[in-house]
Amino acid sequence: MKAELAGHPIVGEVRGVGILSAVEMMRDPKQRIPFEPDLQVGVRTAAALFENGVIGRAMPHGDILGYAPPLIITRKEIDIIVDATVKSVDTTYRALKAEGAV
Repeated sequence: MKAELAGHPIVGEVRGVGILSAVEMMRDPKQRIPFEPDLQVGVRTAAALFENGVIGRAMPHGDILGYAPPLIITRKEIDIIVDATVKSVDTTYRALKAEGAV
């Protein structure tokens, strides 16, 4: 997922250990400037992710999507999660851009 989201205009960091991972969205990733809390970017991205068929947790302490898939997950299922995440982050970015938030 790191490679697929590298350089995305609102992705500040993709981190994790093994299959536990998180994607953090920021208004300015290069300067590490977060979004204003009232924009609820994490919640909006999690909703878009759900619309794309994947459940991810919007973390309460920032605009972060967290993933903790089962240990029996297949490579194909991981690819589905990655693809849905990229689509969802793109959807959120387009909405924020239309609102003038980025």
